[in-house]
Amino acid sequence: MRKPGKSKALLATGAMMAALFGGVITAAPAHAADPVCNGSDTNTDTQGMKWVLPVHVTAPFTSNCYLQYGNSGPGVRALQKNMNSCYGKSLVLDSSFGQATEDALEDVQGRIGARIDGEYGRETMLKMKWARYHPETGARVDCKYLP
Repeated sequence: MRKPGKSKALLATGAMMAALFGGVITAAPAHAADPVCNGSDTNTDTQGMKWVLPVHVTAPFTSNCYLQYGNSGPGVRALQKNMNSCYGKSLVLDSSFGQATEDALEDVQGRIGARIDGEYGRETMLKMKWARYHPETGARVDCKYLP
């Protein structure tokens, strides 16, 4: 059991430490070690359906990448298309991560229970549903979590 007043003392100590170290202490962004998603990649699942994900295409190739305001390219377009397809957004597929994309992503993050920061990274990728496309027609079949 915590003694009365202990929380206030801890809060005061934290405020004093923040003042000593320049005012604000922030945690590193969730994507601190991940590269920017500079491309997109089409994957095929066990049912033959296609998934399109933002990826980092230069070495090391990975889907553990991030996007944020100011980024551009095929990774942004893949994210925009998926938010339109699976979350009812009506973003222009301009491959530019601007205010509309950030606002849409924050709404999606709130709906899926991810941290609402307007930045796409591992947590958002894993909690989002992704559109699956028919391999022959290219038509969207459904939206599912990544396998």
